[in-house]
Amino acid sequence: MKYELLKGEKFTLREMRADDRDLIHDWENRPELKYLGDEHETLSKEQIADFIERSSGDIYTDGQLRLMIDLHPSTSLRAQRGNLSDQGDCFGRSSLAMTIGCIDIFEFDQHNQRAGVGILIAETKDRKNGYAKEALNLLTNYCFEVLNLKQLYCHIPVDNDASLRLFSTCGFEETGRCRDWVKKGNAFIDAVFMQRLND
Repeated sequence: MKYELLKGEKFTLREMRADDRDLIHDWENRPELKYLGDEHETLSKEQIADFIERSSGDIYTDGQLRLMIDLHPSTSLRAQRGNLSDQGDCFGRSSLAMTIGCIDIFEFDQHNQRAGVGILIAETKDRKNGYAKEALNLLTNYCFEVLNLKQLYCHIPVDNDASLRLFSTCGFEETGRCRDWVKKGNAFIDAVFMQRLND
């Protein structure tokens, strides 16, 4: 997928670049988000830089794909501050944008035509604007129409109401519960297993 971009109405999904290191380092090490992912140790900037460098952008090679969510400048005046980038696209055209989060495909299984999906809109002020819904739908269409996947799935802690609503709104259905799946602080909480099938 190197240099290929997925364009939505409000933003572009793009591959990671070296200048995303500090943002990703911040997101990966936020204490309030640690229980949500598979990486629970503090990551250094060097480890993040290595992760970006090793990413080929080819899900068939890497088995995963992280795309950054770049808000179009015309979408909001917020693009005038925060993490602005003017790197240009693969054709060299300049496009001022603000990176507000990322969306991941992980545990890609080509044989069984399935993958996990996760999304982060990093700042509270950027949530409840429809960005996550549009990004998840855009990525789902890519997975079904381009990657020819049969299904996407996710595990969501039962106390994450916003994510449960998001995935449900985007056509994911609860198909099971994983008991004591996530350790949050000193307690274990259940996770909802959700799937969306490519019918």
